[in-house]
Amino acid sequence: MTVAEFYGGIEYSVTQFAVQLTNEIEEKIVMRELFYEDQITRYIERRAALFIQSLNLSPAISAVMKKDVMRHVLFKLKPVMNRHIVFKLVK
Repeated sequence: MTVAEFYGGIEYSVTQFAVQLTNEIEEKIVMRELFYEDQITRYIERRAALFIQSLNLSPAISAVMKKDVMRHVLFKLKPVMNRHIVFKLVK
């Protein structure tokens, strides 16, 4: 039994997307293309919304999947953001 079979098709693709997005954003932080925490958050939200929209899910499941992607990516990026000194906006 593979991970894709155990996890299910949609959940596996969402997890795979989250991992790829984490790697992509990590590269952008290192290259200093993304250097504000708000900028990173908006980028994650936009990319997650476009990906989830392509899956044709109900609005409730879409919201849960989007929050799951956000939580996963931000958790994985926290050490990277601390290491590369990402700026925070003070409001």
